[in-house]
Formats: sequence, structure tokens, C-alpha cells
Amino acid sequence: MGLNPSTPQPLYMQIRQMLKKDIQHGKYKPDEQIPTEAELCDTYNVSRITIRKAIEELVKEGTLTRIPRRGTFVTSNKFHNELLSVSGFSEFSYQLGMIPNSRILRSEVIPAGEEAAGHLKIEPGSPVLELERLMYVNDRPLFYDIAHYSLIRFPDLEKKIAMNDSTYKILAEEYHTEIVSNDKIIGVIGATKDYARLLECDVGANLFRIVKVAFDADDEPVHLSTYMCETNKVNLTVHRAK
Repeated sequence: MGLNPSTPQPLYMQIRQMLKKDIQHGKYKPDEQIPTEAELCDTYNVSRITIRKAIEELVKEGTLTRIPRRGTFVTSNKFHNELLSVSGFSEFSYQLGMIPNSRILRSEVIPAGEEAAGHLKIEPGSPVLELERLMYVNDRPLFYDIAHYSLIRFPDLEKKIAMNDSTYKILAEEYHTEIVSNDKIIGVIGATKDYARLLECDVGANLFRIVKVAFDADDEPVHLSTYMCETNKVNLTVHRAK
């Protein structure tokens, strides 16, 4: 397959370049699984160690993504998430021309802790809805989110949340509350075993950790959200005000 063992360039680097060229030319498309290591060994007639090193290089640079128990895939095209946007996940997905899909992992009424109570301007111990979800694009998890809503302000919200309905739509239609602004604090953390399992990434992969407080037109807090996503899947952008 075009390998030249007489050149000083290592075989794994030659294979890395060939795989990358195949990806650039569309032989393997974003989100598509590449052949297994054994299949690539047969294709290039090299050892598994050589193939594994070539793949490791492509994973390090973000061209490929390993998904535990599933295989190695071409990395998705990055999504651009406008930091100043007030849209929710459903609205964000529609802007991308995609149908949103989310899975509720847990929906529970709990007493507000000190941090959530401070952000939501309620008394510690007040009832809040804690909503834990995974948000998908192209059937792959993109965001893991834990959100808190005051049930004093939004009574019975836990009974109105549905799997694929926009939470922002529910707030607007059922509680006449529109979100007009938000504050976000952004950090980068390494994926724990739990986060890696949920987001289908490697343990230790870089994740954006974004803490968001959304506000209504009266500058009153509507919800607190903490969500995670892989840094190699999302570009966080800020547009200059005109």
C-alpha cells in the first residue's frame, strides 16, 4: 500500500499520513468507524504495534476518537457554541439543522445545597428539581448536563419535563418565563471514569466544564446548569457586539 521501508521515516508515520489522507479525501467520514487494528495489519502488512502507534498519533492530534468497547472513529466535525447565546440545547441543535435528542438519566426533587441556593437566590434546603441528562447529536453524546430549577418558582416542573421537549419551551409556555441572558464560567477538566463512560471518550480526555446561570428579563435567575463536553468536539465562540 505504498509503504517505503527504505526511507528514514518510520512505518507508523507513513501509515498515519495515509490514514489521514484517506480521511481528508472522504474514504472515512466524520463519525465513521475505521477498520480494526487486525484489518489494518492485513492491509498494510505490518505489525499491530506499528498500526497502534499510527492510530495513537491520530488520536492525540484529534483526527480519530477512541470509543471504549466500540472501536476507533473519525472525529466529528466541531460544533460552534456561541458563548453569549441564550438558546437551550434544543434550539442549539435546530440551528445546526439537526434533530435534538436527549436522555434523562435522573429527575429528582432534592433540597437545595448552599451553591445552588446561592445561584438561584433561594433559601438552602428549598425544594429544587435536579435534572441529569445526556444530549445527543447524530446519535453520539455531545453534552452531559446537571441542571437545577427552583420548585418554589416553578411548581410541578418535575411533572412537565419530557424526554425530547425543550425545557425552555416548557418554561415559556407553562410559566411565562423567557430566558434573555446568562453568565458562564468555563474550565477544563480531565474525564473521570463516569464522565468517560457517559460521553464515550477516553478517561483523562479534556472536557469543557461550563457552569451557567440563566436569567429572565427581570434579571432573576431561572436555572443553574453544569455541563461537560469534549474540547475536541466543540468550539466555544464569542461574537463582537455591533
